Amino acid sequence: MQLQKVIIKGRLDFGSEKSFDKVLGLFQQRLEKFFKNDTLIDHETMFNREKTNFTIPRLVTQSGVKTWSHTMSAFEFLAQFAVSGNIHAFMTENGKILQKFHVEPTNEKIAVQAYQSGKSLIKCVETRQEALTQLDSAISAYDQHAMAYAKRGYVKYLLEQYEGAAKDFEKSIAFDELNPEPYIGRAMVKNINGDAVGAISTLDEALKLCFPLQSIHWKIRRIKGHLLQKENRLLEAALEFKLFLNRQFEPGDPNFSWMKIIMWDYANVLYAMDEYEDAYKWLDLIQQSTVPGRMVPEIAFLNLKATLAKLIGKPIKTEDKLRLNELTKNKITASNSSFADSIA
Repeated sequence: MQLQKVIIKGRLDFGSEKSFDKVLGLFQQRLEKFFKNDTLIDHETMFNREKTNFTIPRLVTQSGVKTWSHTMSAFEFLAQFAVSGNIHAFMTENGKILQKFHVEPTNEKIAVQAYQSGKSLIKCVETRQEALTQLDSAISAYDQHAMAYAKRGYVKYLLEQYEGAAKDFEKSIAFDELNPEPYIGRAMVKNINGDAVGAISTLDEALKLCFPLQSIHWKIRRIKGHLLQKENRLLEAALEFKLFLNRQFEPGDPNFSWMKIIMWDYANVLYAMDEYEDAYKWLDLIQQSTVPGRMVPEIAFLNLKATLAKLIGKPIKTEDKLRLNELTKNKITASNSSFADSIA
């Protein structure tokens, strides 16, 4: 039987000792009857009666397809009874993802339904107040709902309620110190309060709580790169952007739509470091790229490309010159991407 590398991380909270005992009893029966004790789950280390949760801080092991399938089914079974949390798992071969898995509670518990509703309302500006109401309900139903605190903190941040956001992020971390999401929130607030150094340090903490197979790992890196660029720590910013651009994101990955913006940021950093040839190359790649998503500020792009062309002795392309003249004539302006945008 061929074994593959497996990486698992996550946590499910059951809310009370009574619920925990019920779930554990049902699971032990299911483990023996259906899974024939063939899973990657270790009762002694993963089930915590004191905290009434199931936790895998990080498991890196090997598994066959059957054991993997049993384990994922076991996680789905446990999530039916959980009140909060989630689990991520990946099966890989030579760094390539063969299978990936994510589960979080979607049962009929009030805290679960309110959280799911609140989370779905965040993206739309018009429904963010309703998102707050739903997340309030989730926390009222389960006052240790770490994920709801993290999401509510994010909504408050978007609504510029920074003090309230900071409190929610701290509460989320207090209830689940292994979830990287509220650390990003903590960093965002630190940056708003003028503590970019503290924000970068907090993002480094968050990176330790996830791994490169997770989208959130690359979200953290691009935010960190923007902050380093803002602080004029150019070599460090260049490294973060380079790592991001070396990664192949699937179209469904939230980082996919950021490719052009990060190319643009990287080109600006290279320009500031007097690496003109490489900076020009990345601007060319932006024009060639067919990746949809966030757009680079056009007039700033064309101005920089014209400047770089002169510095490296290249002729300015006719189409670039005509477009720049058109934009300048019409007084169209643009600006670089902001930190607030980078956390979307």
